[in-house]
Amino acid sequence: MSVPSSGEVRTLDDLARGLRALREEAGSPSYADIALGVARVRQARGVPEADARPGRTTVYDVFRDGRRRIDVDLVVDIVRALGADDDQAARWAASCRAARAQDPAPEPAPEPEPAPQDPEAPARAPVVRRIGW
Repeated sequence: MSVPSSGEVRTLDDLARGLRALREEAGSPSYADIALGVARVRQARGVPEADARPGRTTVYDVFRDGRRRIDVDLVVDIVRALGADDDQAARWAASCRAARAQDPAPEPAPEPEPAPQDPEAPARAPVVRRIGW
């Protein structure tokens, strides 16, 4: 099973590429099957069944390029579901943290300026609708 070295993973896209390669090595299971595997990993750790299964889309998103954030714990659960042992999972976690440090989340966009008021426009009263019972 391939485990990226800290030098191979510089960005979250590098991490996603490594995860896609790991998925292929595991026989290309569906994202739904990976989500079920994550649920089994979490339940074995004592997470209640209702909280253990991530959504298929959540799992899929970990494998795609263009991410700005990533959940290290979810990555570890995914690689365990794909067959990684404790040592391999720890190295994936380290690679994930390294990529996250190199590729920080972008700053939030500033609030837009309010639209200027047109002094020629008539004032509008708020529209209130009564509901008759």
